[in-house]
Parts: sequence; C-alpha cells; structure tokens
Amino acid sequence: MDDLTGFQRDLLYVIAGANQPSGQDVKEEIDQYYSHEINHGRLYPNLDTVVNKDLVKKGQLDRRTNYYAITKDGEEAIEDRRAWESQYIE
Repeated sequence: MDDLTGFQRDLLYVIAGANQPSGQDVKEEIDQYYSHEINHGRLYPNLDTVVNKDLVKKGQLDRRTNYYAITKDGEEAIEDRRAWESQYIE
C-alpha cells in the first residue's frame, strides 16, 4: 500500500467498510469526508488504480452500474497499514 496515494487509501477504507458499494455510493461517502466535492474525473481513475493493483474487485450490478469489493490483498494492505500506523499512534 506504500505506492498508493492518500486518496486511494481512503477509497480502500470506504470500500472495505461497505457491502459492494457502487461508484456513486463510494463517491457519496468520500464526499462526506473531504471538504470539497470529488468529481468523477478524479474518482473513477483512482478506483481503476486500486482495481488494477488487485486490492479491489470490480463487478457489474447492471448494465450501467458497477460495484466494488475489497479483495484479500486489499484487506491485508489495510491490516499492514494499520499495524505500521499503530507503532506511532496509540
């Protein structure tokens, strides 16, 4: 996970905390955290990056809507990150 941006890590956390969210679901959740709206031109390329790194699986809900699900590698990346952080923050 050391080669991900902070935004991409945030996407992983949102996806891990939801049950196969759509891209719009992820956007709505991430918009609540960031002080400005995240546009599609930023969101979807970053979702594609975490999919291409096999941290997230992308599937199709219907012809227009994709879902995202955390993979085992994604879960391990989050666990490793949290372990690394915990040595600095209690």
